Parts: sequence; structure tokens; C-alpha cells
Amino acid sequence: MSAILFFFLLTCPGFYLPAQQANSTSPSNETIRLLATYQEKRGDMILASGQVELHFEDLTLLCDRLQLNTGTYDLLAEGQVCLQLPSEVVNCERLTYNLKTREAQLEEVQAISRPSLLVGARKISQEPGNILNLEQAWLTTCNQPVPRWSFSFKQAELKPGDYVTMSRAIFSLKKIPIFYLPYLKYPLKERASGFLIPEIGYNQVKGLTISQSVYWALARNREATLTADYYSNQGIGAGLDYNYLLRAKTRGELRAYAFFFKQQPGSERQDPGYLIRWTHQQRLPGDFQFNGQADYSSSFDFLREYENNFSLSTTNNRSYQLNLTKNWSYFSLNLRASSFETYFPATGQKVISNYFPQLNFNLLKYRLFSSLYLSWESGLTNWHYSYQNENQPATSLALGQAFFRPTLSLPLSPAPFLNLSISTTGLFTGYFQSYAPGTTTRENKPLATAQARLGFNLEGPIFYRIFFRGGEPYLKHLIVPFCSYTFESLLSESVSSRIISPLGFYRDDELKYGFTQHLLTKNGETTREMVTFGLSQVYYFDPATSRIRFYYPQNPDRHLAPLNGFLRFYLQTRFSLDLSADYNTYENNFFSFRLSANYGAPSDNFFLGLNWSKSYQILAADSFFRSHQVGLQSGFRLPGRLDFKGQIEYDIQLKKVIYTGLSCTYHYQCLDFSFDLRIFNYRLRPETQFRFSVGLGNISRSSAFLGGMAF
Repeated sequence: MSAILFFFLLTCPGFYLPAQQANSTSPSNETIRLLATYQEKRGDMILASGQVELHFEDLTLLCDRLQLNTGTYDLLAEGQVCLQLPSEVVNCERLTYNLKTREAQLEEVQAISRPSLLVGARKISQEPGNILNLEQAWLTTCNQPVPRWSFSFKQAELKPGDYVTMSRAIFSLKKIPIFYLPYLKYPLKERASGFLIPEIGYNQVKGLTISQSVYWALARNREATLTADYYSNQGIGAGLDYNYLLRAKTRGELRAYAFFFKQQPGSERQDPGYLIRWTHQQRLPGDFQFNGQADYSSSFDFLREYENNFSLSTTNNRSYQLNLTKNWSYFSLNLRASSFETYFPATGQKVISNYFPQLNFNLLKYRLFSSLYLSWESGLTNWHYSYQNENQPATSLALGQAFFRPTLSLPLSPAPFLNLSISTTGLFTGYFQSYAPGTTTRENKPLATAQARLGFNLEGPIFYRIFFRGGEPYLKHLIVPFCSYTFESLLSESVSSRIISPLGFYRDDELKYGFTQHLLTKNGETTREMVTFGLSQVYYFDPATSRIRFYYPQNPDRHLAPLNGFLRFYLQTRFSLDLSADYNTYENNFFSFRLSANYGAPSDNFFLGLNWSKSYQILAADSFFRSHQVGLQSGFRLPGRLDFKGQIEYDIQLKKVIYTGLSCTYHYQCLDFSFDLRIFNYRLRPETQFRFSVGLGNISRSSAFLGGMAF
């Protein structure tokens, strides 16, 4: 009986004969057009033969012989009968039909319903209630001259536009019987609830795998997919994928998954693992906007072991955010609650930041007079920070503060090729807790601080050159240098040492300088940026009180931050290259590096992508995390036959391939054969996984709930 569940098919429009309508209007007021080679009238009876053609309302009937009773509107059509309706074409050998009630009986029937449903039957009859009975029939969505697959059955009940239920159905491939179903319900609606076609596979560690999904059309604006995963060696999983659009401004998506582990002999009972991903947007009364987001798993180990998408399974972040915002002409209000957790499996380190609540009320740039603008940032924050290391006791800090930062800014243009901006900012902060003077002991004594910040930003002089071809400009090269300086007043040592912060006290006293280059091309009225290149660096005048001490924790006297560069290259519309890097000028190596090069898009007939990244992430003053990986993705489509996707990820630090994924789908007219191979070398135990599925025409199949090969 499990086969019954496997083939509750999803969506397919159905053919139907016109249904009887209550209080229907008599066709006596309608025109019946009858054409035939021979016609004879006997009382209320009309006999016609030879290329008979009848037109009535939206119906056209073609046949060899016709008997029509003009009193009862009953007709009998025989010999190559063709009944044409707006969405259906029905061919049969014999048709009994009533033009008034639309009741019918058909023999030796073949019907086509647009766009793709084909039905054949020895006999079809209509009962009251708009129900059609089919005898010795078959159906398929494969509209080939010889259907590649079909369901055949002894009897069936069809409700037009709703469903067809079959008894003693046989599924066949190219007329070869494959399996028998005592009962099958086939939906005829555009969106119909039912079971999708399953996926079957094998995992080297987890054993035999079966994935079965159920689609649930809750309403026109809501739908859900329920998924069950079976792993013979480890247990079962259950997932929910729910999408909703409640109003024009209210929408969201929820994905939830839980896995229940099989009790292993001699081992402790393992708690279920779970995953939740949720996004929500909603417009509230008063023009308030609510946004919610959650990406949370029971553990990073569970995510790594049971998420089959490489990019998602290697995510080392968990978070949730709730935001309530309102914007006016010059003001903005934001109320936020959030939690961020970052885990580094190579070092066993974990950083958690919780903000609850976080309130901000800001003024956007408001012109006071002439070119003088006023803006401010203000807020109230309750922040909890914790840092955990497997080899050290956990560090936990709670910080509550209120702040007010008004800014006066004066943008100037002393020359057409120069842009200058001068700003001054007041920094007023109140801390609800502080360290006791001269100690690192926390106490519930407030601390108020006041600082001033002065800054200027200069852009230019701008250099450019225009290149001509055929007397028309086609290329423009720009060089834009810039520099900015920010100075923040220093707090007294006795005050700065009392500020509670996981990063300690720091201030701005820095000079940033660099340039950008732009290469633009013009084609007609369209201007496109081909190449953008930039370099910048920051010089810190006082390393002891600046952010630079986090770049070089073991060399606190260095003044220069890593040299930052980027390159964006779009030579053709199909080719793109994006490069960014931070270069350590003291040690002559890359602090971080990221390269992304793509040809085409994943949805194109051919796609090729390269990702190369190297990072050096500071966790604390004495702790860091390194990573260095390169990945290659590709996809191509052969016309009408084969779809291929491939992905490989190589860890340069570990010197090994950590992930390989191959997905291939072969399209054989109305049949799809899909094969999926994945090799996980980054899991606790290396795994090799195979999956196989079959698709029938426009009928959906189960997808790996936590899988997918998304580039």
C-alpha cells in the first residue's frame, strides 16, 4: 500500500465534458447549425449523414452519422465522432449526448485536454452531480504519439476540474507494466494536494535513504510541503516548507526540520536534532514595518552532518533578528532584538552577542541653512557578550548603554573636480555598568562619557580621458583619488579603563587614503561600467588606542592597516570577475583574499564559476582563525536531453578535497531520470551518497529537503 502514497501526483489539468447546470436555459433560444451531405427530417427527428458538422454554443461536433431530436435535444453520433470543446477534444466511435442537460455516454473514447492530459476509455458515462464514470481506461500526461508512460485501470470516477480516482491501476513504461496499485487518486486541479514522487538513495554511513514529500495546497495564498526522510542506519527526519502571502505587505517563508535518531545498542539516547529557517515581512498600522528572521540549528554538528547543501552545511553562524521600524521624512525609529552566534570548529571557539532590547531614534541629514546639515544618532542598548574557548573558561560581559551622537556637516565644492566635506560630532554615552576604578571588577555604577570627533573627506582632483572611435565616444577612463581624516578626543585613562567592552576602549585618530579607477564604455545611449579598480589604506596615529591592535595583537606598535584592494571586471555581459584582498605590508602576505569569477548564470545552458577565498579572522586579542579554500562550479544543458551540475571544494590548508557534488538529469520526452552523487569529506565520518528519482511529465518529485545544489 505504500506505493499508493508514492503516486498521489501533484498538478495536471483535466479534460471534462460540460457539466449539467442548475436552472439551465433551454437551447430553444439558441441557434443550432447543422451541416451535412444528407439531411432528412422526420417529425422532431433529424437524420444526417456524410461529413456531419453541428455547432451549438461553445460546442462543435463532427461525425459520420447523426440523429438529433429537436424536441428533447438528445442526439446520437456515430462513426469517427469528434467533440470539440474550449479546452478539450474528444474522439470516440459512439456518442449519446443531450444539448440541454449536457449529459453524455461515450464508447471507444480518446480525449485530449490542453495542455497535456490524454485519456482513453472503452466507455464513459455521466451521472448526476457532474461525475463521470470510466471503464477500462488509461491516462497520461505524455503527449507523444506513443506515450512513454501511462496509468491503466478497470474503473475510475472523474470529477471535472477536481480529481480522478482509479481502482486496480497499473503503471506502465512504454506499454511495459511496472507495478500495480489497488487505488490511485489523480488530481486535475492546477494546485492540488497530494504525494510527490519519492527519491531513493544510499549513504555510505547513514544507509538506505528514502525521501517522500507531500504537497498541501492550503489556499491560493498559502502552501506547504511536508517531507519525511528515512535513513536505515540512523533514524527518520521530518520537514516542513511553508510559504504564505497573507496581504500585499505580509509574506514569509518557514523551513523547519527535525531528525529523530535511532537508539544504538550500548550507546546513550541521542536527543533529536532540528533546524529552523524563517523570514517574515509585515506592514503594521501606523506605517510600522515588522521584519523577522531566524536561522537556527540545534547544533553546528547537526547542521554539518545532515545538511546536504555544502554552502549551508559549512555555515558557522546562528542568528535571529526581530525588527520594528518606522520612517518619517527626516526621522527613523528602530526597535530590535537579536542574537548572533559564531562557531569555529577548527579551534572550538564560540562568540555570542545578544541585543535585547536595542532602540534607535535617528535624524537624517536636515539642512539648517545654506550647506550646513544636522543629523544625529541616538539609542538605548542592552548587550550581552560571551566568548568561549574549549581550553579556557568562558568570558561573559553584560553592557547596557545609552548614547547620543549629533553631527554637523558641511559639504563643499571648491572646484568642479573637488569634493570636500567637513563634519564635527559630539559623542555622549552613558554606561549602566562599569569597572571599578583601577580594577577589572564589574559594579553596578553608571559611567557617563563625553567626546568630540572632527573629520574631513576630500575626493579629487578627478582625472579622466575620453577615447573616440569613428568620431563617437566609446570609452571613458576616470581616476578618483581620495583621503579622509578622523580625530576623536581621548578620554582620560581613569575613565577609559572603566568602560566595559569585549574589545576594550578604542578611539578614531586615523588617516585613510587611496584611489579608484573606472573604465566605462558607451553603446548608443547605454553606458556600462567595464572595470573598477581601487586601493586604500588606513594609517593609525596612536596604535595603542585604535582598532589596529586587533590586526596585529602581537605587534601593538604598528601603524599601517592591511592594504585593501578590489577589482570588478565585466568585460562581457556573461563574464564577471570580482576580487577583493587585504595585504599585510609588514609581513608581505595576504591577510584576506576573495576571488569570484563567473561565466553565465546557473539557469543558462552553460555556467562556470570559480570561488577562491583566504581569511584571517580575529576572535579576541590573543585568538584568531584561518581558512583557505577554492571551489569550482559548473553546469551545462544539452538541447532537450541532459542537464548537468557539478561542484568541487578544495581546502588548501588541509590539502584535500572536502566536497564533491555531481547532479545529472536525463530528459527522455515525458520521462526524467535524475541521479545525484555527493562526497562529504568534511564530516566526522566521510560519506558518499547516491540519490535517484524519476519524473513523469509535469509531475513533481521529492527534493532532498536539506539538499539542493545551489551555486
